[in-house]
Amino acid sequence: MLSWLRISLLLCFVLGWSAGGTALAQEGGPTRPQRLRFDTERGEWVDLPRLEPGTDSGDLAAVRSLLADARYRKAHKSIKRWLKHYGDTSVLFPEALLLRGQVEKARRNYHVSQEILSQLSQEYQGTAQAAEATAELFNIAEVFLSGVRRKVWGVRLLRADDLALDILDGIAVRFPDSSLAEQAVKAKADFYFRQGDFAVSELEYARLVQMFPKSRYVRYAMRRSADAALASFAGIRFDDAPLIEAQERYRLYAQQYRGLAEQEQIGLILADIREKRGSKEFDIGAYYERTGHLKAAAFYYRSTATNWPDTIAANKAGAALKGVVGHAAGQQKTPALTGSTALQRPLDEEGGQ
Repeated sequence: MLSWLRISLLLCFVLGWSAGGTALAQEGGPTRPQRLRFDTERGEWVDLPRLEPGTDSGDLAAVRSLLADARYRKAHKSIKRWLKHYGDTSVLFPEALLLRGQVEKARRNYHVSQEILSQLSQEYQGTAQAAEATAELFNIAEVFLSGVRRKVWGVRLLRADDLALDILDGIAVRFPDSSLAEQAVKAKADFYFRQGDFAVSELEYARLVQMFPKSRYVRYAMRRSADAALASFAGIRFDDAPLIEAQERYRLYAQQYRGLAEQEQIGLILADIREKRGSKEFDIGAYYERTGHLKAAAFYYRSTATNWPDTIAANKAGAALKGVVGHAAGQQKTPALTGSTALQRPLDEEGGQ
C-alpha cells in the first residue's frame, strides 16, 4: 500500500512538472538568441543582462524578441511605438532604426525597409548599425533582382531592377574596400549577363577584376568578361570590335590559368574567333567585288589570306582573289569606248532602239 502511494505521488509530481514546463513553453519562454549573445573575444555564448520593461533598452529587447519569434505584426506595432515614445533622443535610436528596417523586411515590405536602412547607413556611417544596415540593403537588392516587384497600393506591380542597381552602386561607392562592395559589383555584372546586356556586363566584370585584383572571383570575372564580349558580337555584317576585345580577354585568361584554359578548351574558342574575324574581312572583300571596286576587293582578299591563314575564309579568299585579278586584267585589255559608240553602248545593252 505504501509503495503504491509513493508511486502515485511520483506520478503526480512528474505530470505536474511536465504540465508546468509545457505551460512555460506555451508562454513563449526566451529562446537562445534572446537569452545569449556570442562573445567573439571569448569565443563562447554568454548570458545577456536582464532588461527591465519600461526602459528604452528593455522595450527594444522586447521588439527584438518578437522578431526572433517571427511575430512580425506585433513587432511592427511595438517598434513604431518605441520610435514614437523614445525617438532620436535615445542613444539606442540607430539600433531601433535598424530593427525597424529588419521588421519591415521580414514583413516583405522591401521598399519601406530599403528607405529606412538607407537613411541609417548614410546618417550613421562608421557605426556597427550602419554596417549591418548595408548588409541588409544588399540582401534587398538581391531580392529585387530576382524578380520581386515593388508594391503600389499594396499590390506588387512595379519592377525594381533600377532601385536594386542603385543600391548596389551605392554600396560599391561608399564601401569600396569591403567584401560587400565586391559582392555588389559581381551581382550587377551577373544581372546584366542574365538579361543579355553583354556589353555592360563585360565592363562590370572587368571592373570587378580591376577593383579587387585579389578577389576570389577574379578567375570567374575574367572568364565571364570574355564570354560577354564574344556574345556582344552580332555577326560578320556588324562591327568586329567585340571580337577583338573577346580575343584579347581569352588570351589573358589562357595565360593566367593555363591548366584550366586547356580543360575549358579556350584554344578552340580562340580558333573560332579567328574564323569569325577572317569571315568578317572576307565579307568586306565580297562587298567591294559586288559593287565593282575590284582593287579594294583584291586588297581585302589578300589581307584575309595573309592575316587568317588556315581558316575557311582564307581558302575562299584565295579562290576569290584569282577571279578578281583575272577579271581586272580582262577589263584592262578591253578598249575604251569613245565618241558616239560610248553613248550608244548602254542603249544597246538595254535593248534600246
